[in-house]
Amino acid sequence: MQTREPHQRIKGVALGFLFGFILGCGSSAFAQLPERVIVEPKKRTISPGPGNFSFDVTRHTVPLSEIRGGGPPKDGIPALVDPSFVSATEARSLHSQDLVLGVHLEGVSKAYPIRILNWHELVNDSTGGRPILVTW
Repeated sequence: MQTREPHQRIKGVALGFLFGFILGCGSSAFAQLPERVIVEPKKRTISPGPGNFSFDVTRHTVPLSEIRGGGPPKDGIPALVDPSFVSATEARSLHSQDLVLGVHLEGVSKAYPIRILNWHELVNDSTGGRPILVTW
């Protein structure tokens, strides 16, 4: 009989626990699903604002009176274009607990701080002579 390594046993137990937890939570989560889909008698749309396309809400599960507009308008979050970088030792505003999104391509590594990506969401950059789009 072949024995499993301790880390494999721990991994198996952890996966079993996680699976059981997901199943246990799932039953209460599914209970919160809407009982039915509401279908309007005629096609119905709502407009998010001037100059934007409308959303078809003919079939919906959320009461239309609860839908509110908000957030930035189209193109309201500017992308970063051609960002500048500093070395890790020069990055004075970056703290050890800060999260970054890292890219390593063709021998070049770059880090994009999540706290900056939260404001811009897109970075048009290049690395190793190739254009890249970093998104968050």
